[in-house]
Amino acid sequence: MIVQRLREIQNRFGFLPDDELKKLARDSGVPLYRIEEVSSFFPAFILERTNPPKIEMRVCRDMTCHLRGAAELLDTKTGLPVLARELTERTGEAVCVEGVSCLGRCDRAPAVWVEKRPMPEGEHAWVYANRSREELEDVLRKLAAGEDPPPADPDAEYTPHTNANRTYSSPPVKDSDHPALPAAGWSLDVYGRQRWPRDYRAVKRFTDYLKNLSRPLLSPPREMGGKDLENYVQKYHPLLWELKTANLLGMGGAGAPAYQKWLDVWREPGPEKYIVCNGDESEPGTFKDRELLLRMPHLVVEGVILAGLMTGAAAGYIYIRHEYHEQIHAVREEIMRANRLNACGDDIYESGRNFQVEVFESPGGYICGEQSALIEAMEDRRGQPRNRPPELTTNGLRDRPTVVNNVETLAWAPGIVLFGGDKYELGGWRLPPAPPAAQVKMGGRRLFSISGDVARPGVYEVAIGLPLRDLLTDPKYCGGIINGPLRAVATSGPSGGLLPAKIPIDPKLDEKKRADVVKRISDRSPTDAAYMEWFLRTHVPMGATHLDLLDVPLDLTFYRNMESAFRLPVEPMLGAALVVYAGDVDILDQAVNFTEFYRNESCGKCVPCRLGSQKLVQIGNELLTRRDAGEPPVGAEAAAAKSDIEQITRTLKLTSICGLGYVAPFPLATAVAYFGADFQKKPGT
Repeated sequence: MIVQRLREIQNRFGFLPDDELKKLARDSGVPLYRIEEVSSFFPAFILERTNPPKIEMRVCRDMTCHLRGAAELLDTKTGLPVLARELTERTGEAVCVEGVSCLGRCDRAPAVWVEKRPMPEGEHAWVYANRSREELEDVLRKLAAGEDPPPADPDAEYTPHTNANRTYSSPPVKDSDHPALPAAGWSLDVYGRQRWPRDYRAVKRFTDYLKNLSRPLLSPPREMGGKDLENYVQKYHPLLWELKTANLLGMGGAGAPAYQKWLDVWREPGPEKYIVCNGDESEPGTFKDRELLLRMPHLVVEGVILAGLMTGAAAGYIYIRHEYHEQIHAVREEIMRANRLNACGDDIYESGRNFQVEVFESPGGYICGEQSALIEAMEDRRGQPRNRPPELTTNGLRDRPTVVNNVETLAWAPGIVLFGGDKYELGGWRLPPAPPAAQVKMGGRRLFSISGDVARPGVYEVAIGLPLRDLLTDPKYCGGIINGPLRAVATSGPSGGLLPAKIPIDPKLDEKKRADVVKRISDRSPTDAAYMEWFLRTHVPMGATHLDLLDVPLDLTFYRNMESAFRLPVEPMLGAALVVYAGDVDILDQAVNFTEFYRNESCGKCVPCRLGSQKLVQIGNELLTRRDAGEPPVGAEAAAAKSDIEQITRTLKLTSICGLGYVAPFPLATAVAYFGADFQKKPGT
């Protein structure tokens, strides 16, 4: 694999020497231009011709880190770059400080990544989190002087939901060494809750089922569908049916049913099928997979194995972003342990089934979170999304049927297999069982990454449908909003833009319109319709002009219904990352920061996305500059700027191949829709 060979070369030298690239081309038989094409695309690779500095400090510049002062640290006139220039002149060796996209440590912002070329033997990089400017300057000075840097901030030494550290002698490498999440009682932690050894008993249950069958487990005929197909799965593949009962959705953002992906791949003929766990957690504000991969890798590995056995796949890959080196180490050790237990590898639990699992270390890039771009990277190509169809369930990795699921989605699978889909589904939020609300309920549980202006940032497992108010203010969760009253929440990282604490809605939502809303939803899901009917009655009195964001349930389907139900100007989104903004935070500044992220991470394949994201940044920065100079656009000028943003939004939604281009305009679009005052005057001035 070219990508992995490039990683090995860079680990050895600290960058990619030109001579080594030529040698790789000769040894592998891959043309040099193909190797150059890959190495120049991914941000993890540093080419020799770019004159890489001896010491490099990369400061996360996105979302929560921006909120916590990253821009001041990166200021070329007053920030850390000033010291870097002084050290370069003094030592004669290049020292560089620059910005970088999200590092996945948003609960400890600002996060900083530090490298010295080459790195000391056995070291990967030093990550510092929630450090002062003085502490970061000390890191640079010590490295420039040839000394060891101050101790870094490993994820394994961090106590979630606090700013305190606890010490482990080494990263977790043995079964007994995995740091336990302090969130004892998580439903996800099926082994911890039952005080069971982590012995892969969900895999054992499925292989026992296979061994007790009177005939081989055959996929249904291609022409079978509808109720006949459901009956077939229930009868012959009951453990797969449990995913259907659970209504387990993808936890990476899109929310596709896990059952449908697994079923589609199971129905495809041939033994060459694959399972890919998408651990390329690169969206700003998101860090839940970081915790799962480090502290509960056994659940992720077991979920991958279950997906492989249930679909008839031959191999599985756990794709992990390269910045998560502790997590990569933990998962590799866990795979070795699973092999020792005979839970994966050859003849798993004497079932006659083989399934291999390995880690694929990402070469970087937010775009690789898009599942087809991720597959392209695994196939040693530039990480650019594919045109679809065909879908990955028929033509995925190596053009074979492939399941791609998020880390959390797969981690829920062992518990569902062991306790049934009903147990998971019943974990959702419910009203007290008193008429007429007896049927108002939501199904399942999920994890959220919370950062920003809350007392206890971190990863929390909650019942799907829990009101946002409970998550942000309950002492067992975030423990309250800090730095002033709630102003906005980014409910899907940067993807959904910023929703205000009070969302303007259509005041003409009379009884007939309410009934129409409920009926439209009821055609798709009576359960969702029952909840919407109750929500309108309880939280949206007749003639209401605003919706309290804190009342809105943490449910993907509800968010998808909000645009049409309340006549909102921009469709809301709910992802795994919630970033909270309070007090007099500058929403226009935050929206421009979000937009710059998409500009920086666009793969460039779509012309509208490549140019449109840059145009949005240009518009946003011009609005910021003019406002701060006391000359904000008014009248026709303001209307023209708004029109430009709306036109680019429509164009990108219609023409982008993947979701990045689709959502890139949302930060500025929501700022225009909900925070017009910030375009005229900086908050707090």
